[in-house]
Amino acid sequence: MIRKRLPKDFIKEYTRRKDILDSAIADIKSTLSLRIGQLNGRKGARCQFVDSRVKQPAKLWRNAQAKGYGIEDAFKRVEDLLGVRIVCNNLSDMDLIIEMIKNDCQNLTVLEIKNMVDSPIDSGYRAIHVRAMYGGILTTEEERIPCEIQVRTLAQDTWARISRVDLYGKSIPPQMFKLAQALSKQLSAIDEIAQLIREELTKVPPVADEIRDTDAITPQRLALLYKNKYQEDIFEWSLLDWMRNLKEAELATIGEVRVLLNDVKTKERLDKIANEIGRGSLEDSEWAVLSALVATEFSVPRGITLVKQKLQSEWDEIVATARHEVLREMPETLDEFIRILKSGHVPFEALRELGGVGDCSRCGAEILKPDSAAEAVLDYYDNPDIDVDLESLFIGTEVPELQSVDFSSVCQYCGWQMAKDD
Repeated sequence: MIRKRLPKDFIKEYTRRKDILDSAIADIKSTLSLRIGQLNGRKGARCQFVDSRVKQPAKLWRNAQAKGYGIEDAFKRVEDLLGVRIVCNNLSDMDLIIEMIKNDCQNLTVLEIKNMVDSPIDSGYRAIHVRAMYGGILTTEEERIPCEIQVRTLAQDTWARISRVDLYGKSIPPQMFKLAQALSKQLSAIDEIAQLIREELTKVPPVADEIRDTDAITPQRLALLYKNKYQEDIFEWSLLDWMRNLKEAELATIGEVRVLLNDVKTKERLDKIANEIGRGSLEDSEWAVLSALVATEFSVPRGITLVKQKLQSEWDEIVATARHEVLREMPETLDEFIRILKSGHVPFEALRELGGVGDCSRCGAEILKPDSAAEAVLDYYDNPDIDVDLESLFIGTEVPELQSVDFSSVCQYCGWQMAKDD
């Protein structure tokens, strides 16, 4: 229904550019995912690529009109035509991410960095927004696409998710803004404490001046062994875990530790296990610690089984924690959920976790499926008897993108395009 209120020339231009926009956001996602993985391993950063999207037609046109842009400028000047979000554990990780985007992403040209951490906006929102233009070396100026990359800490992202329900796009009384600002300050204090903890955990331990294979194991000699092999320092907390496992394995010399680190076959088996679990290949410091854990068992197969159980347990805990955090967006009662749904808010992240969100089979965009979402919500609240048609309420929302009414496996945009082709 929204599509019909948009100018036909705008829809035509959006349709013409859609494949290019999808390819661009996929390329950005691929580049950032690779660089973040490298950064995590090289610098000890703890960041993850969270979300990406191409701005939907209705919102793009609404933003363009608000700025006084015509159709052509809508695709050249709306800053978040392509949008990306990265979430970091700590404040120091944010600086590493910004430098990475500026120096290591050849397909992004940084135009502006908006630091809303040092200077939060009135509502209390804190983040760093990187305004950039997407395009490769051979891309002409006319072909470049505006992109906004939001970089937040976990605490900042929590504030954004909590406050979005009550503040986003609404006229808010001054007292509500004061409460939102108070919440922002509290979470900012948590960020500062977390940063202090991080600095303690990531202290670089002292290293020995030299080592021989016959030397007894000490923290300083292990630190030098690691630095010589991987050309980087090992963090103190990893070194402590490494020492504990080596002691449990009853290894005595640096030479014995070197044999463990050089066991390529076992490393490959553990990497395969880690990838099958879904958490990705081991970092060098993880391999050092886990190679010693393998040695605590009387055979390599038993050691590998032990590590597999450890990796699976840790990953399950991460997934469970992430699910718990996402589902915090769901209100306590179904009545409250219906109230916020009627107000126009859709807890999209929570519905994705519950199974109410799918992918458009034509373009791959995430879409809210009203029937699946309604069923998932009722299951979440233990299927109470209600007189409200949840599916109709979902259909009545404008954001995020809904599945097509006429074509159940595609988004509204693709459904509109397919109907037009018919």
